[in-house]
Amino acid sequence: MFLACLVTCLLFAFTIAQQLVSPCPDVLRYEINPSEPDRWYAIVNLKTEAELNGVWFRVLLNKETIQLGNWFGEVETRDNNTGYLIKNPGVKLMPGSPIQLRFYVRFNPNEPVPFIKTLRLNARQICPVGGTTTAAPISSGQLFTNKPEININNSPGFSPPIIERPDLPPSEDDDFYQGDFSFILKPQNQADLLNNVACGTVIKQPRPLITHGQETSEGEFPWHAAIYHSKGIDLTYICGASLISKLHLITVAHCVTHRKSPKPLSPSNLVIYLGKYYLRAWSNPGIQYRKVDDILVHPMFNPTSFSNDVALIKLSQAAKFTDFVRPICLWEGSNQLERVTNQIGTVAGWGFDETGKVTEQLTKAHMPIVSQETCIYSFPEFYSRFTSSTTFCAGFKNGTSVCNGDSGGGLILPKPGSNPNNPVWQIRGLVSISVALQNRFRCDASHFVVFTDVAKYLNFIYAALQK
Repeated sequence: MFLACLVTCLLFAFTIAQQLVSPCPDVLRYEINPSEPDRWYAIVNLKTEAELNGVWFRVLLNKETIQLGNWFGEVETRDNNTGYLIKNPGVKLMPGSPIQLRFYVRFNPNEPVPFIKTLRLNARQICPVGGTTTAAPISSGQLFTNKPEININNSPGFSPPIIERPDLPPSEDDDFYQGDFSFILKPQNQADLLNNVACGTVIKQPRPLITHGQETSEGEFPWHAAIYHSKGIDLTYICGASLISKLHLITVAHCVTHRKSPKPLSPSNLVIYLGKYYLRAWSNPGIQYRKVDDILVHPMFNPTSFSNDVALIKLSQAAKFTDFVRPICLWEGSNQLERVTNQIGTVAGWGFDETGKVTEQLTKAHMPIVSQETCIYSFPEFYSRFTSSTTFCAGFKNGTSVCNGDSGGGLILPKPGSNPNNPVWQIRGLVSISVALQNRFRCDASHFVVFTDVAKYLNFIYAALQK
């Protein structure tokens, strides 16, 4: 009797094994236990190229099953037991340090054996290899999205300079970096670089806030600048930036690098407009045009994960400080995110509005900074991939947000102790990426926005100011 049972079990296991062929042997392998004819086991090799703060592992099967069990994390059932989500937000998965995840699937032994169709690690499809399962991050970085170009060479009164450029080729923390930026200055040296001109101050007083606080007035954000891409006589607006000295602006790296590459664009391909309010107007008072002398990209910028998404632009000619052109203060004080969580920051830009149209006037959004936990838990498959200790999230998730065209712009907070009626502003974040609308190259304002945390990059910034 025992021998007959053993033979039957082995034959059953052999039959199951014939039906289970791994679509990705390097990632997944099946295990069969002859004494358990109602289940199979799987061992998955989880690895990543970028730090993941928490693991959200999705299993999609070809048919309905009874149960998925594991020894790694909490399980959520999806799609009538054809899909399961195994989640463990406390696990940190690091590049070069893969971990193994083992789970089993129970099924009706009298029916065809279910098998794995796809495996997804934090929104990235890992089996079969390649593909994504959620919308990719969206931003207005140089040639990063396919958003409509804002070509302004036909605008009334526009006479741009002619700047020739070749066609573009086809397409970590700062504390640990030394290299070329090993000479570090202290934050208070910004005043020396500004020749004692006060930073973060607004001379032209803004009008009271109107509905939703979206519109701004000229001179309300005198540090906000527009980056344009030049080709012949055509200029295309690509990103925002913030003036931090007479010669330097800060922005995100993906705005000033080649697509999918950390290589900076040629400085001759970019022009900067300071004191700009109307995107397509060129004769407003206060506008200053400047060529670019150099682009200083953070040496550890990753164009895939958008980690260390920060860069400085050096102007070829110093800006003239006026009522419409003034620098923003760099961050002072603690760099701990907990100190600013729940504070309301302000971001200005010329991004898409809620109707999908590019705004002509500089607009602003007021956005609360949220904790990393709140951000990641709101959409773990996305934010666990694109957030880190050097980023933070902000937003309401109610449609009040920043969008394409706003990338590189600064999130500012009032300096503690300054006059609440006319505060001194300092920059804490840079608009980096956000969740894309499904099948559209535009951001989804119902999700938080990821910002580069300026406070974590002061070493890089102050060293780059000496270049």
